[in-house]
Order: sequence, then structure tokens, then C-alpha cells
Amino acid sequence: MAPSFDNLTEDRGSDSEEELDFSDLRQNYDVRMEEGLDTFVVIDGLPKVPQESKQKLIKFLLKKLNSVGKTKEDAIYMPMGGDRISEGFAFVEYATPQQAVEATKKLHGTPLDKRHTLAVNKLTDIDRYGREGRVDDEYHPPHLDDFKEREHLRWWLADPNCRDQFVMFQGDFVGVYWNKKKDNPEKILDRMAWTEKFVQWSPMGTYLVTMHARGVQLWGGSTWQRIHRIPHPLCDLIDFSPGEKYLTTWSFRPIEVSEDDPVLSMDEDGKNYIIWNVETGKPLRSFQTHDLPGPSEDENGQPVKKKIPWPAFKWSADEKYVARMLDGQSISVYELPKMGLLDKTSIKIEGVRDFEWAPATPQREGVKAYEQLFCYWTPDSGSNPGKVGLMSIPSREIVRTRNLFQVKDVKLHWQSNGTYVCVKVDRQSKSKKSIATNLELFRVREKGVPVEVVDSIQDNVINFAWEPKGDRFVLITSPELPTVTAVPAKTAISFFCPEKSKSTGVGNFKHIRTIDRKNNNSIFWSPKGRFVVVATVLSQQSYDLDFWDLDYEGEKPENEKDLTANLKHMNTAEHYGVTNIDWDPTGRYVITSASIWNHSMENGYHLYDFKGELLREEHLDKFKQLFWRPRPPTLLSKEEQKQIRKNLREYSKDFDEQDRIEEDKEKGAIVEQRRRMLSEWLAWRAREEEDLSAERKEYGLADEPGQESKAEAGVNGEKAAVVEEIVEEVLDEVEEIYLGPYDVVQHNIMQLCESSSPPPPKNAKPHWDTRINNWLKVLLSTLLYNAFHSSEPA
Repeated sequence: MAPSFDNLTEDRGSDSEEELDFSDLRQNYDVRMEEGLDTFVVIDGLPKVPQESKQKLIKFLLKKLNSVGKTKEDAIYMPMGGDRISEGFAFVEYATPQQAVEATKKLHGTPLDKRHTLAVNKLTDIDRYGREGRVDDEYHPPHLDDFKEREHLRWWLADPNCRDQFVMFQGDFVGVYWNKKKDNPEKILDRMAWTEKFVQWSPMGTYLVTMHARGVQLWGGSTWQRIHRIPHPLCDLIDFSPGEKYLTTWSFRPIEVSEDDPVLSMDEDGKNYIIWNVETGKPLRSFQTHDLPGPSEDENGQPVKKKIPWPAFKWSADEKYVARMLDGQSISVYELPKMGLLDKTSIKIEGVRDFEWAPATPQREGVKAYEQLFCYWTPDSGSNPGKVGLMSIPSREIVRTRNLFQVKDVKLHWQSNGTYVCVKVDRQSKSKKSIATNLELFRVREKGVPVEVVDSIQDNVINFAWEPKGDRFVLITSPELPTVTAVPAKTAISFFCPEKSKSTGVGNFKHIRTIDRKNNNSIFWSPKGRFVVVATVLSQQSYDLDFWDLDYEGEKPENEKDLTANLKHMNTAEHYGVTNIDWDPTGRYVITSASIWNHSMENGYHLYDFKGELLREEHLDKFKQLFWRPRPPTLLSKEEQKQIRKNLREYSKDFDEQDRIEEDKEKGAIVEQRRRMLSEWLAWRAREEEDLSAERKEYGLADEPGQESKAEAGVNGEKAAVVEEIVEEVLDEVEEIYLGPYDVVQHNIMQLCESSSPPPPKNAKPHWDTRINNWLKVLLSTLLYNAFHSSEPA
């Protein structure tokens, strides 16, 4: 009889399930949820297609899935609904858990087509969040708070007097003030311990940034509320994008992220840089600090301090790209806001040392396609010359290159409109004992990007600056390389501008004038152009400020008739120990400051107008920082701005009248204060007289003489009016010459000697008795003076 389950006898022996130990088998072979499903991801956001199009969609989706890992068609499960239409999501199995993690990082949020965006999550994450009770089984609609109108973040632009604000960090206090020309600034607020390191404005002045151990805080509005909090612990440096949409934060110490951190994820753990979305306050991507080139130790075995290049991430003008350079190897360009690498690869540029984005969207002649430009340079390498180039993004097309020979160093200077880029090239001689500098000016907007070379410079160029929104520049040269010495090296200031052109284009750049025998080392242009301050900062020996006007309306020298500038030196000022110079956003005022972070001598600030006239000077203990609040770009068109400049004299009359009214108000306030004090004194006097009169009546004394006359002073029953006038009268003025103790003693001695000596005869020559007499007078005078001082009380 064949065996079956019916005729098996029940065995209650020692091999029952209750007595067998399966713990070792469970430990080795049990499938755990966290480990068994960690290769699966859930993809949402897929289009809903019928059964006939399902296979086509899977094949199309498979191309994206295999870009980050390895999977296949039978590893993709796409559920279908009862109407034979897909549900809009799919389950995908990758070969390894690492590939699944990579898919969630790189594919989440990527567009599948114009109408569908992928949402990729790990299957274990969904299970874990649900199992831990974070997702309720019953749906509850989200609670929406009532609408609350927020304060306008650019409220200060509506000031009726068109005043500007500045922030000042002094001691432990941070204050924001209205500027009031020659008068003391008007305080808006003053907070203690508002920051732990420094303060900084955002590029358009919308936010005031304060630094703390737990992160960065952004403040704004008329009540200065906290608008955003950026939780980057121990942050050291920050950098905004030009339009304030994004923020880069950096800390020397790598970030340590806890498991319960509400904002940062484990992806940020161990990183140094984080790029944030300012509006949402969420991180977009994090990076580690690159290893800096050069030796890590000196000849004595001591660690070498290396300077971190800042900003490490540089923004394009329209905030669509941000780029980072790996020194000597490549430039990585990331697309915002997804922070995905452009074309998924870095741009390989062998030997690249530096790069700079164009500060404005370029408009090259004959190019209609969208582009952003950046300029880069590479040094000599063996027999290969150095190179400077312009690259167009996103096409990666090299627009223009130029070879450089015997290059020691290169600096890239873009003009604010992106019209020009100046490449300052320092070339070393074959003997390596001298350095020559020349300027190569790329005319970016002209066809073919022609290059103009300025090679008439004899000395080293230690500073260069373009005129904002203009085509003139200033440079500082020195016969010696800049070094830290007690006596600053002599420098020369040179001004350049284009010559007048008969065509619509800009003429060649010509030298205007050179000012020799200076000690200046810094250039500060007005944000509106035309005016420039050439100064000496961070120096212990020299601290002069030269104010220049490049559009002087007076007579022009004959040799400069063909140039587009009329140079005029307006004023020279001095500010001992000046460490920073900052123009206000309107170009009307300049603030020079001396920070205690650099030295402790005469800390404070000076306020000048654009002509160099000193308006206000304040010496402040423990002064640290002072910065003007930036303004956003004007909303006026070029025609409207041109019309305002044309009628500026008419507007000036209104402004002068407003200044006069304001001055009268201030004087009126002083008069009103004096009247109030006088009325308070008269009221006090009246009360005292009433109390005195009551006391006299109480003791039966008669009133003071003259009370009857006061009572009878009225005319026709009317109360007499008391008029008091304060008159200051000078009774006498006497001028006296003060004589000190020594002068009194000497005067008495001379009188004594003259009275005791007979007058000499006429035409008598000096003899020994006269000389001895004079000597005795001096000796006696000295003795009496010493005796007088020794007898004075302490």
C-alpha cells in the first residue's frame, strides 16, 4: 500500500517542532526585510498607458535606469489596473543595493518627458516609514494655516527721503542705521550678541546674514524678523548667487549629521560645502573640500597653511549654472536647481588654474542661441605654451583662445556688463630676475572676439579695476613686487580710456595720464562709474585717499581732446589705519573704516561725499565692521534714466529745498526743546509761589510787596499778560596775558637787575663786567625758579 498522509501515525517523540532548535538556521537563511528588499526601488510619476504600450514604456524607461546601474526588463514590474491601464508606478530590482541608492540620488526628480517627472524611492524606506507609524492608515487632510501677510523685504526702498542704510558691528552689538549726511546716523535697531563671527548683506540687500555655531540666519523686513535658517553647523564662509536664489556655505570642519536631523541627511555627513535653496531652506547638494596643491610641510617639517580659494563655487549671471574647478584638471558645471552635472561629465582642461564667469549674459555679434561664457587660463607645460580661452555653456564650444608664453601668473578681470575681459599677464624674463606685465583685452561682443594688447606698461601691475558699466579702467604699477615691509613701495597710478571713434563702435584704449610717487595699493570705483577713489589700505606708514573725476566738466587739456575722459583730481584726504573702503549704492557717499580685527589704533569710520569732503568722523571703541546696504537693480528703463539725468538740475532744486526744510526742522526742534524747558520752569515757579502764598496766609503774614500791583495790573477787567524776554548782555571784556611761575620770577629778576645797575654810556662796547652781570642774572633766575618750584605744595 502506497504511503499517504492518511495512514501516518502521529509521532509525539523528541523530534516535535516545539523541541527542535531552528535559531541557527534562521540566523543564516532568514530573509530580512531591510536586507532582502534593499535592491528594489519604487518609481512613481510614470505615464498611464494601455496594455499594448506597456512594453514600449518599459524599454524607454530601461535606458534611464541602466544609466546608474544594471537591471533588465524582467526586473521591472509595472502593475495594471482593472481597465487594463497602468497605475503610473513600477517596481525595479537592481543588481546591488549600492545601485539602488545611486538611482534614488540621480534619478529622483529627473524629467521623463515634458509632462512627467520621476520620483524614485527605496522600497525599504517606504516600508520603514510605514512600519514605524509615521503614515496613518486613515487619511487626514493637511491643516492649512490662515494667510498672514508678510512684511515687504525691500521696505527700505520706499523711504521718502531716499536715504540709504548701513550695518555696523561694534563690540558685542550689531546695529542698522539710516545715513543722515553730516548729522549723526539715525538708529533703526541695535541688538546685542546678534552674531558670533561677522555680518554680511545679500547681493541685493534683501537679507542681513548673521553667523552662529548652529548655522546661518537670514533677517529682513521692517521689524527685522528671522526669514530663513540655514542649519550648517560651524559655518565659516558664505556666498550668495547674484539673484539671491541660492547660497553656498563652507566649514573647515566636516559636517557631522545625527540620525534625527530634520534637515540634513546622511549624504551631507563628512562634507564641507552645501549649496542651499534660499527660499525653501533645503540643501540641494553637498561636496567635500578638494586637496589643495603644494607641499603640506615646509623644510623644517612644520605644516604649511594653505589658502582656501573663495568662492570655490562660482555662479553664472542668470543663476542657471554653478561651476567648481579641480586645480590643474577640470571644471565641473552643475545645472540649477537640480544640481546635476552638465552632460554628466566634467570639462577636462589640463593644467587649468583659474576661471571666471561673465558677470552679465553675453550678447555676441551674430550669436542668437542662449549661452553663458566663462574665461579660463592654463600655464606653460613643457614645450606647450600657456593658454587663455573663452568657453560657451551649455554647448562647451571654445569661442576664443590665445597662447601665452613664459607666464608666471594671470589674473582675469571681467567688465560688469560682460563687454570686455582683461587678461593681466605677468611674464618672467629668461633670467627670471624681472617680471613684465601686459594687458590683453578681449572685446567679447564684437565679431570674432578681437584682442587688443596694451604692452606699454614698464612696471608690475599690482592692481586693476574696470569702471562699473563703463569702458575705462585704472591700474596701479610698482617697480617692485608687493611685499610686507615697514616702508611701502612707491607706486604709480595710470588711467586708461577708449579714444573717440567716428563709427558706432568703441575706439582703441589709450593712456590718459600717470601719477607717480604714490603709495596707493587699492582702487574703489563708484558703483555708478565716473568717480574713483585710489587709496592706501592696510598700511602702517601711508593712509592717503585720492578722489578722482573722469568726466570733469571743466576745460580739457589739448593732448586729451580725442579721449572719452576728462581727468580731474578733486581732493586728497587721510584716514589713519584705514582697512576698508565702501561706496554707498547710489555713488554719493564713501565710508572708510579702521577695524579692530586689523589693528587697535583709532578704530572707527569717516564719511565722505563723492568729492572727498569729510562729512562725519567717529572714533568707536572695538569697532569691527561697517557696510552699506546694497540696492537691487533699478526698474527704470534706459530712456527713463536718460530723462532723469537730463532734468537733474530741476530735481536738485527739490532736493535742496528738502534739505533746507529738514535743517529747519532740526533747528525748530532745538527751539521747541528750549521753549518746553522754559515752560516747565515757569510752571514750577508758579507752583512754588502758590505754596509760598499759602504758607504766608497760614502763619498770618502779609503777602510779598508788589502783589497788590499784580492784582490791579489788569486793564478794563482784563488779565494782564506777562512777557518775559531773555537778554544776554556783555558788560565788559578784558584781555590778560597769563604768566606762569617761571615768567613771573624772571620778570621780577629783570626788574631788580635793571634797577640796581647803572645805564651804560653811549657807544660803549661790551666788556667783561657786562658779560658777568648777564651771566649772574641767568644764574639767579634759575636758582629762584628751582627754589620756587621746590616750595610749591604737591
